[in-house]
Amino acid sequence: MEKRFLEKISQGDILSYGEHLEGKLHISSLEILTPLKEIAQKLEKKLILVILGESKESFKDFEVLKDSLADEIWFVFHPELKYFREDLYSRVLVKLIEMAKPLGFFFPATFSGLSLAPRIAGVLNLGLCAHVNKLEVENGQIVMFRPTYGENIIAKLISKTIPVMATLSLGAFSVKESKEEPQFKEILFPENFSWESSVKVRKIIFTKKEVCSLSSAKVVIAGGRGLKNRENFSKLFELAKLLSAEVGATRPVCHEGWVEEERMIGISGVTVKPKLYIGFGISGALQHTAGMEEAEFIVAVNTDSSAPLVKMANLALIGDAPTVLKLLIERLRKEGS
Repeated sequence: MEKRFLEKISQGDILSYGEHLEGKLHISSLEILTPLKEIAQKLEKKLILVILGESKESFKDFEVLKDSLADEIWFVFHPELKYFREDLYSRVLVKLIEMAKPLGFFFPATFSGLSLAPRIAGVLNLGLCAHVNKLEVENGQIVMFRPTYGENIIAKLISKTIPVMATLSLGAFSVKESKEEPQFKEILFPENFSWESSVKVRKIIFTKKEVCSLSSAKVVIAGGRGLKNRENFSKLFELAKLLSAEVGATRPVCHEGWVEEERMIGISGVTVKPKLYIGFGISGALQHTAGMEEAEFIVAVNTDSSAPLVKMANLALIGDAPTVLKLLIERLRKEGS
């Protein structure tokens, strides 16, 4: 791995934030490289993935990165970067931006990405576009597309500040591999740089909650307001276990608190492309269907035969969603016993 002092790093390229946990790269960090590579090529810029961590030995996904679309991988290593602490991480990235003067810096719309990007934009007085699900280049400028006005229209945005900054929607892009291995570089910060953080990490306790892998699931079971209440919605998890599936939801039920927002499918949520999608009590507003329309086979359960999701479904069951859900679970359990 080549070592490069901060003062001697290249300028004017496209930077992307690489999120990882205990040395394992988050899939979103690879997903967003797909659209970024396209705009980097059109603008004749390099695409650089930036990763912060404790040490070279603590990072476990070097082999994964060898197939990534990035032209270069920049690592910043320091013992104080062992834990994700927003104030220190954002200060490191601000310094990197000041020295690299990139054309753009993009983040996956994860909890970490959504925390870091606005902090950095605020410090540098930059514009920031959130939940971008499409990127293009027009007249030499980066054009971003994102949902707005209650997700009823797609806004087309151009940043008035440089670098262009945005968070990119999870699951909106597919991971692609490159035939050429990227260059690995360790960026060395000056000795007088402060690695202090106001956040003190005493202990890390991982939640027992099952990890949601909605964006990569082969089977998705989703629910909407037609399930009527939280209790009925919770039965989706019983069905998901029987079908080895993941559970998704519409925006209204997430806002009602029936399920966490990381399971929201749609323009401002996760994009899914499963082999099988089953929607219970979902009318099929554009905000939701834009996030699941590429499913190979769609099943809709709804009392309204004219609902948009029913019309786009390969198979529609016209009936009460909670009743159908209950009967389906009972049938599958009976056949499995």
